[in-house]
Amino acid sequence: MAPRSDKWRVLVMGAEYDRAEAPIYESSFRGRRVALFKTLLASSCKMDCLYCPFRRGRRGVERRKWRPEKLVDVFLELYRKGVVRGLFLSSGFYGDPDAIVEEELEVAEKLRERGYTGYIHLRLMPGTSWWYLKQAARVANRVGINVEAVDASAFQEYAPSKGDWRRDILYRLEYLVREARWSRASVDTQLVVGLAEESDLDILKLVWRLYRALGIGRIHFSAFTPMKGTPLEDREPVPTWREMRLYQASELVRSYGFSLKELRTILDDRGMLPDMDPKEVYAQANPDMYPVDINDAPLEDLLRVPGIGPSTAELILRIRRQRRITAATLMRILGPRRARRILRYVDTGEAKLF
Repeated sequence: MAPRSDKWRVLVMGAEYDRAEAPIYESSFRGRRVALFKTLLASSCKMDCLYCPFRRGRRGVERRKWRPEKLVDVFLELYRKGVVRGLFLSSGFYGDPDAIVEEELEVAEKLRERGYTGYIHLRLMPGTSWWYLKQAARVANRVGINVEAVDASAFQEYAPSKGDWRRDILYRLEYLVREARWSRASVDTQLVVGLAEESDLDILKLVWRLYRALGIGRIHFSAFTPMKGTPLEDREPVPTWREMRLYQASELVRSYGFSLKELRTILDDRGMLPDMDPKEVYAQANPDMYPVDINDAPLEDLLRVPGIGPSTAELILRIRRQRRITAATLMRILGPRRARRILRYVDTGEAKLF
């Protein structure tokens, strides 16, 4: 076995490709921030995905694997010291999907048996059997399978040996969503942005389907970055701002009630988002919808105002049941900078000052 420091370097740092920037990072879960220990179960992989740093045959990749018992011990030590409050466990696709997920479940179940009741996030394998999916939704707080690409043809081109996109990923995500309702777990997935040189409209169509039709709880985006020693090493990287704007636009679907038709109004003729806050772009593209009467508008209209999110909209609704909201009210409860932004798009019934 490799010494502990070597294994950590390979498995823990290797997990950054599954949507994180550091081995210990913060994730949002049910309105609170959780510091997670993020690691791969194994860095070995039998797949030949064209973009992946762990693809089979890539030279210079160190292949390591945790023993489930050892990983449990290491995590609990960090947890007791207060370094981390939760676990994110993913893995290379090194064997049969059920065998991999069985070991992930072994880690999660041993943690529960040893009294750990905190946050566990399991990233499962495409093609995992229904029984293992059910067990994962039972023992973890969050579960998911990466969709990777925008559609079946792109998935087949860039991840040719990873299975069938609909059967092995989408149908299983749908099953996880149903199972998660019984256990109060949430379901997430991840997409590589720019993998198939798709438009943002293509991505937002998938986002709409995953959130509205399947009921996925969260979609993560990872801007394509070329890796030396892979077939796509000479392709240009996708700018990180595009990843950020897709996060913002997808949140308009998930938390703000925007329709796909409304999202189309903020795209250019190539179906791409500009490098601006999508809600601000929407307001500029739909001037007839503004200003919004802050003392009378329904929740759905308030949520279309730049600077107003779900919690702020609910706060506004509560305050205006007691008294009228003025510019001074917004200044006091939100601060001058944010209030000025909102006041450009709302009507308080006073003379315009901003």
